[in-house]
Amino acid sequence: MNSIKRVSGLLGLAAFALPALACNPVTRSNEEVYQPPPSLALVAIVDPSQGRLPAQLRQLQDVIKSGATPNEAIVVMLLEPSFGATYVVQKGDSLSSIAAAHGLTLAALEAANPQLGPLSGRNWKLIYSGEHVLLPNGATPGALLIASKAPTGPPPPNLVRIPAAPNNPTDYQRAQHEHAVASATSTNQSRIAAWNDAVSQALQPWQAQVVAQLDGVSAANTVARQPDASMLAASLLAAQITLQGLKGRRVLLVLGGGDAAPSSLPAKSLDGVELVIANLNDAGATARWESAATTTGAVSVTALDAALTQLKLAQVVDHQT
Repeated sequence: MNSIKRVSGLLGLAAFALPALACNPVTRSNEEVYQPPPSLALVAIVDPSQGRLPAQLRQLQDVIKSGATPNEAIVVMLLEPSFGATYVVQKGDSLSSIAAAHGLTLAALEAANPQLGPLSGRNWKLIYSGEHVLLPNGATPGALLIASKAPTGPPPPNLVRIPAAPNNPTDYQRAQHEHAVASATSTNQSRIAAWNDAVSQALQPWQAQVVAQLDGVSAANTVARQPDASMLAASLLAAQITLQGLKGRRVLLVLGGGDAAPSSLPAKSLDGVELVIANLNDAGATARWESAATTTGAVSVTALDAALTQLKLAQVVDHQT
């Protein structure tokens, strides 16, 4: 992902910056609209064990501060022994009917399944057969700490189409084509850079808001228990269901409990997902994660020990170079 760095500024400035971008000018015949990299969809699991939660929340804050993408979605959940049962949507179902059938309030069902609403750009009333829905059991009402979506930001700019090379060109025609390519490339790079700056200004208040929300996580979320394999399995299942409903470049970030690496994971359960496991202390955990993820369809598996987490976590999540 081309990371969008934060710059100082107010949200209001974005409305006045780059008038040509804000007006979304008509695309000329020799231009095309820039297609930016997919928005980030991040689900992060943090360990509420005593002495671990504050440090992991700070690590997550650093990730948020390092960059953001238009329409980015972020969900932060606690490592918990249970998130409730899982229901597969049938034809004719609605969230209201599912809630009523399982003795839940609609509000509780929606809160447990943010991927089915505005977080993914959807209407709560629209669900599809085959989708998975978490049925909260009430045991862990505060398991989802944050579910937030970034604003859209300014529209992408128009780019100059790179001209096609002429057939059997003369030296003069070849030189003219190379000049046209260089000119178009330079123009496009400038427009993309200006758009990135405008997006950074537009998204900075959202980044600050999420960082503040993480600052506000109470010590009441801290527990005495230590993470184990069953807790990790339950949390991974909830994270997988959440990610399946989100759009964009999907990343599952395990900030806590990674040393209890599973021996296996369900086939295709991480299809199209980038898996990042951080804060590992067990030297053998990396191999166990890589083995377990073999059949999941994960795009990549990145394991970071404590030192590498401090150095590279934001770079890995944001695809910085």
